[in-house]
Amino acid sequence: MPRRFPIKIFDSLPSTNDSILEAGAGDAPEGTTHIARTQTRGRGRGDHTWWSPKGAGLWMSTLLRPPRARAQWGGISIVAGAAVRRALTSLGVRGVDLYWPNDLKIGRRKLGGILGEVRSRGEGAWVALGIGINTDLRSNGAGAAMPAELRGLPICLTEAGPPSTIDPLEIAIAILHAFWPLYEKFGQGASIPELVGDGLAHRGRSVEVRVPGVEPWRGIVEGLAADGELLVRAATAAGSPVRAVTGGEVIYDEAS
Repeated sequence: MPRRFPIKIFDSLPSTNDSILEAGAGDAPEGTTHIARTQTRGRGRGDHTWWSPKGAGLWMSTLLRPPRARAQWGGISIVAGAAVRRALTSLGVRGVDLYWPNDLKIGRRKLGGILGEVRSRGEGAWVALGIGINTDLRSNGAGAAMPAELRGLPICLTEAGPPSTIDPLEIAIAILHAFWPLYEKFGQGASIPELVGDGLAHRGRSVEVRVPGVEPWRGIVEGLAADGELLVRAATAAGSPVRAVTGGEVIYDEAS
């Protein structure tokens, strides 16, 4: 693990992922991390916007240059989610659940998420690993400014139960130190289930899988495949085959 990560804090950025992707193009060292006090064009999975109010969260991205085949990089986000969960637990936060592919929740409310994005140039490629954590949505007027469509959906660290710190830099360092040993093992060929361990929240739960161009189908979550795909046992007329879900939307049955 690097003894120190090159960390730069910005008052405002359009997107920390964008700034890290640019840093990667400029040959910045692996582990370079950008933190923004606010993002003006933050984004989540599937082109969703990511509301990033000033003083209300940790908005960070880290530069990675994974040594494994690029086809296997998709599992990095779920590994990062497991690391964030461990880091928050070490800071006194309890009840954080990891949802495939990239969400962190407490109860049914969203605490944070992870977004990995890849860029390449010539034979080289790199990843911007974006992590967003809601730290305090109740101070600084953040709650009053929340978009109407988000109200009641997010939760923050101060609401969930006070952690030992809500300082973005301290939380970022805790996350990096939890993530890096897992990332090194990933680089050495460890499987995603091995790295995530028991962190996945929804084993045994009923879900509906929605993939564009395919009829929605239901099944029971079995766990993770070697490269991070979600394994779902589908109930069909031909039996109960296990399918590997690589994309689309997974809707969890809240009653299961």
